[in-house]
This record gives sequence, C-alpha cells and structure tokens, in this order.
Amino acid sequence: MSPTKTTAADDGSLKRLGGGRWQTRDERFTIEPQSGTWAVVDAEETDDLGLPLVRGPFRSLTDAKAAIAAARTNAAPASPLAKRLERGGMKRSAAAETGRAGRGAAKGRAAAKSAADQPEEPGWLRDLSPPQRGRARRLIERLTGDDVGDAASIIRRDLVGDVPAIAAHAIEQRLAALPADATPAQVVRILADGSDDALGVRWRIVDGDGRPIVIEPPKGARRRT
Repeated sequence: MSPTKTTAADDGSLKRLGGGRWQTRDERFTIEPQSGTWAVVDAEETDDLGLPLVRGPFRSLTDAKAAIAAARTNAAPASPLAKRLERGGMKRSAAAETGRAGRGAAKGRAAAKSAADQPEEPGWLRDLSPPQRGRARRLIERLTGDDVGDAASIIRRDLVGDVPAIAAHAIEQRLAALPADATPAQVVRILADGSDDALGVRWRIVDGDGRPIVIEPPKGARRRT
C-alpha cells in the first residue's frame, strides 16, 4: 500500500525531494513515506540516542503537514526512554545521597568517639581566655616534653595564681645546669638578669621600689667558661 497522494495545492510550503519525500523550505522537516504512512523527520530535535527526532506515523501528507505546524509551536514529545533514564538518574541520585549521608554519619560518630577518648581539660584551663588557654597548652606540652612531672601545676600557678612559677622553673633549670664547682659570680649572673625564650619569660633582681639591681663582677675577676 502506498501513501495517499496529494495535489500540489496540498503541498503548501513543501518542496519535493524525489522518491516520495518532501521537505520544508527551511529544511528543518522532511516528510518520508513509511509503509503506507508518513513520518516527519525533525532536523533540529534529537531523540534519546542523539538522532534526528522522528514524528509519526501519520495517515496522510496533510496530517504530516499539520504535525509540522504543531511542532513549530510545541515542545518535542516526551520519550519513554527519556523517562526511564530520568527515573534511573533519580534512583542513582537518591542512592548517592544515602551513601553520602551514611558516610557523614560515620564520620560524625568517629569524631564523637575521638572527642570522648580525649581527657577532659581541667576547669582552670577552660576558664582562661582563648589566647591564654592556647599559651597554657603550649607551655604544658613544652614542659611535659622536658620530662617535668608537675608541668600543669607550674603553668596553673603562674597563669591563674599570679605566681612567677614559670620563671622560677627556668631559673632552677639554669642553676641545675651549672657545674659542681660553679662560682658565686656565676650563680649571681643567673639570678640577677636572664630570660628563657622557649618559655617566654624574663626575670631580674629589683629593690623594694622595683628598681633593677645591677651586680658588677669584682675587678680583675674573670668569668669561668
């Protein structure tokens, strides 16, 4: 069975291509005979495989032309394959979201466990201002690394009790490092004026009015090396 024949008047703006095929003047649509019906090939729209979109079948050339007129004003018809792909994408997206949520929950549990495993800081340390709290932690870590057993106590007495315990510790360390036959002058030099950059402290001897006392070594005395 061949497609229904139409007159030239029915062709409208179509041009004949031969072989029973027709095309619009802008070359967007091509009407092709197909097993006794007509199909419209849209060169500007594509199907799910990226091929030119085929509309139809239509019973007559007139119906095909009407479909072309409708296609110029309407969106391309939805494809069942496109719907299946969309549903598959939604499922994959939901699965990915579930996976992300699961990983996030696992990370949250791990972080909570890690926080629970950390020893609780003493109240005096939590009560310090953030800068002071950070300094206290660094000093405790430094003294602990030097095998000082009462590191936290020293820092607490200095920062909370307003006792120069850090400077006292630094002086004790300097005195302990002196040789057994150290002279009084060497001891005086350590006590009179000194500093410890690692601990961030400095000390000096002052009188009752807060004036620094400068101790000069006796004339002719030489420093021992």
